[in-house]
Amino acid sequence: MKTKAENSTKEISPFVLKLNPILEKDMKTKLRGWRSTILISCYVILLICILFVYFAGNNIFSPYSNGSFDPRMAIDAYNLIITFQFALLFLAVPAITATSVSSERERQTLDLMLVTNTPARKIIVGKIMVSLAHTMLLLIASMPVIGVVFFFGGIGFLDIFKLLLFYVMTSFFVASCGVFFSTLFKRNIVAIITTYITLGLITFGPFIVFAISVTLKQRFNMSGFNPVYQDYVTALFSSSVFGFTSFYIGDSGMSRYYGYGGGSILSSAAQEIERLIAVAPGFWKWMRPWLVNGLFNILASLGLIFLSARILNPIHRRK
Repeated sequence: MKTKAENSTKEISPFVLKLNPILEKDMKTKLRGWRSTILISCYVILLICILFVYFAGNNIFSPYSNGSFDPRMAIDAYNLIITFQFALLFLAVPAITATSVSSERERQTLDLMLVTNTPARKIIVGKIMVSLAHTMLLLIASMPVIGVVFFFGGIGFLDIFKLLLFYVMTSFFVASCGVFFSTLFKRNIVAIITTYITLGLITFGPFIVFAISVTLKQRFNMSGFNPVYQDYVTALFSSSVFGFTSFYIGDSGMSRYYGYGGGSILSSAAQEIERLIAVAPGFWKWMRPWLVNGLFNILASLGLIFLSARILNPIHRRK
C-alpha cells in the first residue's frame, strides 16, 4: 500500500520532468546559494547609489536650496537607470553564456553531458534559460528603484511592462549569441571576444552603414533625400539601440508631460523617431522600434539555437 507522500510525489513528478534539466540543476546549485543573494543585493545597492548621487548632484537633498523641484530630474533619473540596465545586458550576459559550453569542453565534462538522455537542443536551451534566469532576477529586483519615478509621474505600469518584455527579448538574443559562439569555439577567451565583437557589429554597425548611405544619397541626389520612418526600420531593425529608443523619454516625451526636455543624443534620436512615426502610413505606425527589434531578436535567437544544437550534436559534429 502506497503512502500519501509517495502518491504526492507521483502526482508532482510529471511537472518536474517538464523542467529543463540544465535549468533545474542550476536552480538547485547556484540560485539557492548565498552568492546569488549577495549579487542581487549589490546590484540593487549600486542602482540606489547611482540614483542618490544623481539627485545629490542636482541639490535635491540640500536644505539650503531655494529652487523648486524640477520634474525633469525624475525623468532623467529614469533614463539613467534604464540605460545602465540596458548596457548591463550587453556586458554581463555574454560573459555568462559565452563560456557556458566551452567551459564544459575545457573541463572535459561536455562528452559526459552528451551521452545522457538529454538532447543537444535541450542543453542549448537550458544554458540560455540559466542566463535569462539570472538576468531577470536582477531586473525584477531593480523594479522598486525604477518605481521611484512613479512619485513624479510620466511613467506608467504599461511602460515598465513593455520595458521588461524588451529586456527579455534582448537578453534572449544576447544569450543565444553567447551560447552559439561558445559551442562553435573550443576556448573561452575566443568565444567571449567573438561574442562581443559580433554584438557590437549588429548593434552599432547598422547606424554606421545607414549614416553613410544617407550621406551619399543626399550628396548625389539633386532633389534631396529625407529618410522616412520606413527607411529607419529597414536599416536599423537589427540594432537593439534602435529598439531601446522606444523607452528613452526624449524631448517629445518631456514636452508631452512637462513641456521641456533634455538634449542628449538618445533624447534627440527618440524625438526624431517619434516625429517620423507620427507622419508614417497606417501600418508603420504600429511597428514601433522595440517591437521590430524584438521580433528580429526572437527569430535570430531561434536560428542560433538550431545552429548551436546542430553543432553540438555528436552526429553532426566534425570528428
